[in-house]
Amino acid sequence: MKQILLSLVVVSSGVLSVLAQSDKAEPKIGDAPPAFGLEKVLQVPEGKKVEWAALKGKVVVLEFWATWCGPCVGAIPHLNELADKFKDQPVQFIAVTDEDEKVIAPFLKRKPIHAWIGLDTDKSMFKAYGIGGIPHTVVVDKKGKIVAITHPTSLTENILKEALAGKKLSLAQPAGARRSGGIRPGEVPYGESQGQPSLFQVVIRPSATNENDGSGMASGNGGLTITRSTVFDCLSSCYDVNSVRILTNSAMPDGKFDFVVKTPDKSGESAHRWLRQAVETAFGLHAKRETRDMAVYILSAPKPDDPRLTMTVSTGGSSSRSGPGGMQGVNQGISSLAWYLEAKLGKPVLDETALTNHYDFELKWEEPADEKPSADTIVQAVRKQLGLELTPATRPVEVVVAEKEERSEAKATEANRR
Repeated sequence: MKQILLSLVVVSSGVLSVLAQSDKAEPKIGDAPPAFGLEKVLQVPEGKKVEWAALKGKVVVLEFWATWCGPCVGAIPHLNELADKFKDQPVQFIAVTDEDEKVIAPFLKRKPIHAWIGLDTDKSMFKAYGIGGIPHTVVVDKKGKIVAITHPTSLTENILKEALAGKKLSLAQPAGARRSGGIRPGEVPYGESQGQPSLFQVVIRPSATNENDGSGMASGNGGLTITRSTVFDCLSSCYDVNSVRILTNSAMPDGKFDFVVKTPDKSGESAHRWLRQAVETAFGLHAKRETRDMAVYILSAPKPDDPRLTMTVSTGGSSSRSGPGGMQGVNQGISSLAWYLEAKLGKPVLDETALTNHYDFELKWEEPADEKPSADTIVQAVRKQLGLELTPATRPVEVVVAEKEERSEAKATEANRR
């Protein structure tokens, strides 16, 4: 497989909010954690000291977060569930933010956090821990040593039980992960140092990661990176449509690839255009947009003010996750919900709710092992949990028709002569 090289940028799974990077190296697994440097601690019991000497003998989960960080807000229910399960055991959750109390206090009234809340308003702890992006989770064992540096959603009940037992944690660092949990825009995944950074670059290459590793995507600052993706799945980003709206009669190349684009256009508008051109060139594809009548679902809101639709509590950032058994969104518009429902239902979902606010939502349903959930299961979950309706219909839908360009030997010869 040829490597297309013009110039590039990389992106990861959208679960990381990048901060200004500290010059100081962050502590590593096996190190003693830096001292607490908090200006104030909320929700701490009277008489309790927030210092490592007082916490010795406990497993401590430090969670660096912010109210504007969508992935941080999205991880709160998971961390609360863990905190509740271990409330009678020597485990202490401490959520550290660099925001002021005037921001945190009203947020906690809308979105409770079952932990002590440390206010690091001078950012001394963020600097001491070398925090380059949030959410960022550090686990300290009962002996006062760091035993895990991870993403909050990777922390499980079993991991905490291992920490309590003094065992080596079965928490593998994801392939290609960097110090804050993901590939950042501007990096070639799993690549070698290129010296001076590229100003403009496009790279497509077979992924060097394990076949079982999940795919990832991230964008920003003029860059776009998609890792461990099939060519067909990448077409969704190329043409900015859900994969259910991509039609093809041609066999797509086998295997998974990394796609990286970097441009000087900080708005990022040109990154998708260059990705599309590169994919079409590399794999000999031709695509065009058409309108076709298709079976769809109409997403509607019988009661626009239904209390089951929760207005977002995030003060800025957004995030979303979708996997077996459900999906979760923080600070998402209804159009984003429709996008994820399309992927689950395998049919276009047209938003006719007329809702313009942003919401936090969590959908759950029973999903048999190794089987896709039935459409009725998802429809019922949306109705009962969000108060929205999904109604089957037939409507004209814009689709992308992608085909393999087949050129005869004679045409190829003629093209070469030109």
